[in-house]
Amino acid sequence: MGEAGLLGEFDVIARLTQVQPTRPDVLLGSGDDAALLDASGSHLLVATCDAQVDGVHFIRGVATYEEIGHKALAVNLSDIAAMGAEPRWALISLLIPSELKMSDLDQVYTGMRALAGRYSVALVGGNISFISGPFCIDMTLLGAVSPDRVLMRSGAQPGDLILVTGKLGAAAAGALWSVSAADPALLALLSPETRERTRKAMVAPLPAVAEGRAIAESGTATAMIDVSDGLAQDLWHICQSSHVGAVLEAEWLPIDRPVHEVARVYGKDALDLALYGGEDYVLLCTTKEDSVATLLEAIQDAGGVGRIIGRVIDPSQGMTLRLADGELRPLEPRGWDHLAHNIYR
Repeated sequence: MGEAGLLGEFDVIARLTQVQPTRPDVLLGSGDDAALLDASGSHLLVATCDAQVDGVHFIRGVATYEEIGHKALAVNLSDIAAMGAEPRWALISLLIPSELKMSDLDQVYTGMRALAGRYSVALVGGNISFISGPFCIDMTLLGAVSPDRVLMRSGAQPGDLILVTGKLGAAAAGALWSVSAADPALLALLSPETRERTRKAMVAPLPAVAEGRAIAESGTATAMIDVSDGLAQDLWHICQSSHVGAVLEAEWLPIDRPVHEVARVYGKDALDLALYGGEDYVLLCTTKEDSVATLLEAIQDAGGVGRIIGRVIDPSQGMTLRLADGELRPLEPRGWDHLAHNIYR
């Protein structure tokens, strides 16, 4: 592991972005789910990018090529959703190793186009290059949002309630058994339904685009982020940006049912998978207590299920987790780090 890996992903980002050129039309640069740019129209331009690398973000054989294409777009859609924005245009760069066939790339684009069609996203161009290393898809996604509806990580205040728009832990559970598949005795203890549900959560997440738009249109959320790096770590991003603390209620966390089965078989804690596993791609948001009913209704109308999981507190109290017996424990701000570890190895 090099020096960058020892620093960790977010330390490297902070180092690289501490001094960089900008312009007056850059309303928000690095430090949130996406950049906000003033394109001199009625809407702000929202810009994000994300790379998917074989062996880091997906494994060929565990994921089909269609699912690889789906996920490459889905993770970017999730960032746009976290800003309350409408996704519109995508640019794709492919870094292609010699063993990849044209039929494989056709399937990648089949998965990508299907998801793009679902959200009316236009695939408008990109770039192709040979690579001697692993297959990589690097995507830039652009969207739009009304200035009075944009959501960021920085608006939470003490007293706000904390919500998520879906269940937690399934993708981490899928990664757990897929990398341990060499042990057929353990794998045989998992039901086929559990294996497929957790595999699907890992390889083909469904971004909460409709829920993000509905939350923004309701005007009731104070801050929002997508849960990509892990609930605890992404909550920490809101706390850091908003200068607040948080307490989560362990009993209120919507842990997906198959997570308990996988955790039991592989000797892990389902709560840890939900808190730190990452790649759930649900939305995590905060709202005033007197607005929570309106927000929950907006999420439901968009086809989602909102769940209250905690409360924003004073920053002096940090981040804590309240267990079922009432014990309060410090909640570590950890989760997925692209440079520190690799769940597939």
